[in-house]
Amino acid sequence: MFKSRLFLLVLSLTTSAAFAQDLAYVTTGTAYNPDTNQVIYREAYTAINEMGEVQVDYLNSQGAKIATKKLVYQGEPFQPTFILEDFRDEETISVQYEKARMVVSHKDMNGARQKIIMDHAKVVVDAGFDAFIQLKWDELMKGKSQKFDFVIPTKLSIVTLKVEKIDPELSPVYNKDYGSSWIYFRLQPAKKWISIFADPIYLAYDPNGKYLMRFYGRSNLDDARGIPQDVRIEYEYF
Repeated sequence: MFKSRLFLLVLSLTTSAAFAQDLAYVTTGTAYNPDTNQVIYREAYTAINEMGEVQVDYLNSQGAKIATKKLVYQGEPFQPTFILEDFRDEETISVQYEKARMVVSHKDMNGARQKIIMDHAKVVVDAGFDAFIQLKWDELMKGKSQKFDFVIPTKLSIVTLKVEKIDPELSPVYNKDYGSSWIYFRLQPAKKWISIFADPIYLAYDPNGKYLMRFYGRSNLDDARGIPQDVRIEYEYF
């Protein structure tokens, strides 16, 4: 199952005993500045519980919690509900469901906004892109690109994205000495004139279990000034 596979990780954190004081985390990713290779933040996940809930905590390079996200998997694995709260500027983004409606919300210093989306049966939400790639794995391995609608809560909109398998040498996360057996994907808007992302997002997967190993591109977490940032995230599995 995608739900259990997605969170069967135990990630090592070298910087903070405080990181694991309150919750038993089962996965984490370390986000680096792609240019300087300095650690920007870390994200840590709890195991999915019997209610389908996962908590994600974000910590800065000093180990202080700066944001938290709650994911709930109750329907399609690519459509979790979620709410993300950034403690630095009190920004909140969320996707929830009210009966047949998808409710997309965004709140920041400029106020609160909300949009109701009725036709959302195939819309991918937040971390659900990973489940979508697993669902379409066989087609992707045959070189067939796959399109999907993805919700952008900060813009209260849906954009069509395209994911495709690419040659390793075309990916900025490729390293011939480490991960040479991985599968590499590029994720970008299906229509080039849509500038949701400054650049494509690049993903690296271990085909043995279809585990996401590296992420390179626009983060879902802004920097301390509230400005979108690009990161390279390294995931570990134990």
